Amino acid sequence: MKTVLAVLATVLWVSVSWAQEAAIDATNLEALRAKAGQEVIVEGLVTDIGTTKDGGITFINIGLAKKQGFVAVVFRDNYPVFTDGFDKFRNQKVRVTGAISLYKSETPQIKLTSAEQLTIVPQ
Repeated sequence: MKTVLAVLATVLWVSVSWAQEAAIDATNLEALRAKAGQEVIVEGLVTDIGTTKDGGITFINIGLAKKQGFVAVVFRDNYPVFTDGFDKFRNQKVRVTGAISLYKSETPQIKLTSAEQLTIVPQ
């Protein structure tokens, strides 16, 4: 019986450890690139928010200045899920969840399709 409890405790501990995966800092581009294709949690300060001239894509730069680092990307088709818009994220520390992809084989990004993927980190 003690052996069974010990095994169950170990399995539970491992499960909780995996569930509490540490967030990757948005400025750690090497670590983000290494996770390309994988689901991750990224945290950092929103440094800029911009939209393409045609309004089709919104870029939320996190951790580093525009065109220098990690980006959360929202395409027009997904704007409706962000009912409050994007301005509330300006200058806020945020957490982004999703699969990392590399734009032009270089810039790590996560494409946002639901509002739950982008949250403000309580300070």
